[in-house]
Amino acid sequence: MRPNLSDPAARTAYRWELLRFRRGWRWAGIALNCAGLAALLYSQLEGPPRPGLRMTGWGLIAAGFAIFAYVIVTRTRYHKARMAEAG
Repeated sequence: MRPNLSDPAARTAYRWELLRFRRGWRWAGIALNCAGLAALLYSQLEGPPRPGLRMTGWGLIAAGFAIFAYVIVTRTRYHKARMAEAG
């Protein structure tokens, strides 16, 4: 059923629904980005340069942002489908 966005309580409930949508995937994206940043920092600060670790860090960051893009696209599709439902 389409949410009633003119009602403040229903709008707040729908906002929380969208915030909970794909929450695990968003946390996975954040974790990958943090792991990539840690790998980049470790490769820069610890001893001689490690190109393999550096590329792994950039790969983890790219994967994290790909997950964020996936979440944005799926949440937008979900919102459009909810708004297209009959009231």
